[in-house]
Amino acid sequence: MKSLLIATTNPAKFEEANFVLQSSGLRILGLKDFPTVPVEETGATFEENAILKAKAYFDQTKTPCIADDGGLMIDHLHGAPGVHSKRWVKASSFDGKSSEPCNSTCERKGFPRVSPRGRNGHDASDQELADAVIDKMKGVPQEQRTAKLGGFIIFYDGIHLLKSECWLHGYIAENLIGEIVPGFPYRPLLMIPQFNKPYSNLTEEEHDKVNFRRKNLEVLRPKILEILSSTVSDR
Repeated sequence: MKSLLIATTNPAKFEEANFVLQSSGLRILGLKDFPTVPVEETGATFEENAILKAKAYFDQTKTPCIADDGGLMIDHLHGAPGVHSKRWVKASSFDGKSSEPCNSTCERKGFPRVSPRGRNGHDASDQELADAVIDKMKGVPQEQRTAKLGGFIIFYDGIHLLKSECWLHGYIAENLIGEIVPGFPYRPLLMIPQFNKPYSNLTEEEHDKVNFRRKNLEVLRPKILEILSSTVSDR
């Protein structure tokens, strides 16, 4: 039986990917099945981070794998939080005017560097991430609150690199609507116009229609199976 590694430390993301792939005839593995070293997300874009992780975890495990990266991009904030979707809450670390990584590029523009820590020097919680968006969008009229949530999924087996990109478009609510699902801090903030409700309150059927991660996986699934079916059986 061929193996496929879902290279994520997020349990909810693992379950989503496993749901799509579990009927594929593949042995689905997680990072817990290997003695891996965490991969730092140093890319300047979601695509770069997803590729970086897919290649790094393949190199560590020698197992074909998929990895993803994505997040929320708000038009009024010029694409922020963007690639910093999980690490932008420290007020002194990001000014909300650029979706670029705040490294030397941002420093040249006069922006401070991004810290991977929260406002008190600790890892940012889901609540802090959501609160940061609410705070930065205070007073912004609805027509300027447009945003998109999504990203890339990459497959890599040492030879082939496949990618898929998908985005869900909506607008930012003024306050949290519904509960935050651990690992998905922005879902109660992104209103989905076609359903007139936040992502977090979608029914299972509605969620299936707009789930960008599932759509990415469904695009890649037949291509992955074709590639793996032509390789020598593994573990």
